[in-house]
Amino acid sequence: MGPHRHILSCLALTALLALPTAPSQASQVTIERIIVQPDHSTSSADTNPMLGPNGEDAGRSGITLDGEQKSLSPDIAPDGQSGDDAPMAAETIDMAPPPVILRDLDALPAPVRRMYEALTKAAASGELEAMRLPMEMNEVTPVIGLDGGTSDPIEALRAMSGDPQGSEILAIISELLEAGFVHVDEDTPQDMYVWPYFAHYPLAALTKPQRVALFRLITAGDFEDMDAIGHYTFFRLGIAPDGTWHYLIAGE
Repeated sequence: MGPHRHILSCLALTALLALPTAPSQASQVTIERIIVQPDHSTSSADTNPMLGPNGEDAGRSGITLDGEQKSLSPDIAPDGQSGDDAPMAAETIDMAPPPVILRDLDALPAPVRRMYEALTKAAASGELEAMRLPMEMNEVTPVIGLDGGTSDPIEALRAMSGDPQGSEILAIISELLEAGFVHVDEDTPQDMYVWPYFAHYPLAALTKPQRVALFRLITAGDFEDMDAIGHYTFFRLGIAPDGTWHYLIAGE
C-alpha cells in the first residue's frame, strides 16, 4: 500500500470513529414522540367537536372546547329541558277558562224564565202527562231521549224512567233545573242556556263542593266512566234565548 493510500485509510477510520454512537438516545426520542398526545387546536380540521381539551365527552362533562360550561348533549334541549319534554311550538295548547256558572234566575231572558218555570212546575207535580204543557209551548217538539230519539215525547220520557209512572225522570228533571246553568254559544244559531252547568264544565276543574253537587245527579260509577273520557255525559236540558225548549238528552 502506497503512502497516499495509507493516509486516506487513516482519515476514513478517524471520520468513522467520530460518528455518534448513542443509539439509546435515538430510541428515547422515539418513545417520547409515541406517548406525547398531539396538541390539537380548536380550529383544527380533525378536532372532534364533542371532545373537551382533555379528550372528555363535552356532552357528559358539560365543558365545551372553549371551556364554557354548556351542555352539548343531544338529549338536552337548549333551554335545559330534555328532548322528549321540550315543548313544540307547533303544538302550543291554548287552554280556555271554564265557563261562568250562572244561578240568578232573574237574570234569564223572560221567555227562558217562563219555560223554566213551566218545566219546574210540571216535574214537581209527579204527573208525567204534566210535561205535555211545556212541550206544547214550543213551536217544535223537543228532542227527548238518551240518544236524541224522536218518538212520542211523553212515552220517550216514560221509557227513560226506571218506573212506569215516570217518577224517576221527573225527579231527574227537577234536579237538573235546581243546579247552576251556563250560557253557551252566545250570538250564534246554537245560542243556549244549559242545565246543569256540568255539561259544559271540565270535570278536572270541579271543586270538592261541586263534586258533591254533581253526585246528587250521578253515582260514583257514573263519575268513573265520565272521568275516563273527560266530560259529563248524564242528562242535560237546553232552552234557547227565545224560550224554546230544545232538548232533554244524555250521552256523549
